[in-house]
Amino acid sequence: MAQWIDTVFGSMDLALFTFMHELAVAAGENAGAEITSFLTHFMNFVSFFAHDGLCMFALGLLLMLFRRTRPIGVCVFLAVCCGGLITNITLKPLIARTRPYANFDHLAGTVHAWWVSVGQARLGEGIYSSFPSGHTTSATAAMVGLFLASRRKKLTWPVLLFPLLMGVSRIYLMVHYTSDVLAGLVAGTLGGIAAYFIGKAIFSLLQKHEEKRLCHLFLHFDLIEAAKGWKHKKATATEE
Repeated sequence: MAQWIDTVFGSMDLALFTFMHELAVAAGENAGAEITSFLTHFMNFVSFFAHDGLCMFALGLLLMLFRRTRPIGVCVFLAVCCGGLITNITLKPLIARTRPYANFDHLAGTVHAWWVSVGQARLGEGIYSSFPSGHTTSATAAMVGLFLASRRKKLTWPVLLFPLLMGVSRIYLMVHYTSDVLAGLVAGTLGGIAAYFIGKAIFSLLQKHEEKRLCHLFLHFDLIEAAKGWKHKKATATEE
């Protein structure tokens, strides 16, 4: 399967890698392991936010602390889980595509040197886990979930640009093929859609059993209100 993907998308992948390399050189990147371009630092910064999905999970948990944004937070959290199930648990081990900088039977003769030039001469990710892009899947799932669960879609649609930027960063850093990124966008979108319907089902079930303490707490707890209540109790105790 991995070899078939290499063959079918080889021309497109090489064309995008070539463009990204030329962009890096134009931005001032020099050959060698030391980063010399602001653009490369920026792409690493963008890429950081989806590493292992941790920041996306954190975003979901943060939104879950407040009653108004809890449905969005639940959807974001579930979306990252669904995306991880599709990509990291299922497709990556099944396809086992070699990353571009290590695939010497395909493009690594060219891409490996470019990978080094953008400061990626280190092994922090599995070599045989290129397809799909996990970073792109995570970012897409979280943002699609956020968008679908939001009631103000006219204001939240710009979040859908983040997965595209994430995908560009993964290609620029030479750790994923363009085809990996495209597959990550699809997997993440499916994960976000699945999470949206799962989240709706969960809230529907909780509302049916709202009289139960845990269900009521989950539906109505708000960190700001809890903090105000705690502050009021503390002030009252001090006055007494």
